[in-house]
Amino acid sequence: METKRKSTDERKAALALQVSQKVASGMRVESQSDFQAVLVKGKPVNHLLHGILTFFSLGMWGVVWLILFLTGGQTREIINIDDYGNALISTV
Repeated sequence: METKRKSTDERKAALALQVSQKVASGMRVESQSDFQAVLVKGKPVNHLLHGILTFFSLGMWGVVWLILFLTGGQTREIINIDDYGNALISTV
């Protein structure tokens, strides 16, 4: 951890580095400001489609829908760069 305050440009560069690494690993940027970025991985579950499939399969597709609901979807990470240039990453 750094103990010396960083300039605005150094903090922006630190965020850009973190974002580029996350994008290279398959995430996409949902929003970004000077010192914070929200990144997303995955796709949302289409509940309407799975509801229709479950209805027409007389409930059998519900097992697949349940598995997708529990394991699929999107994950978000928030990257904050503090005054010292440290990246604080939290998963939402």
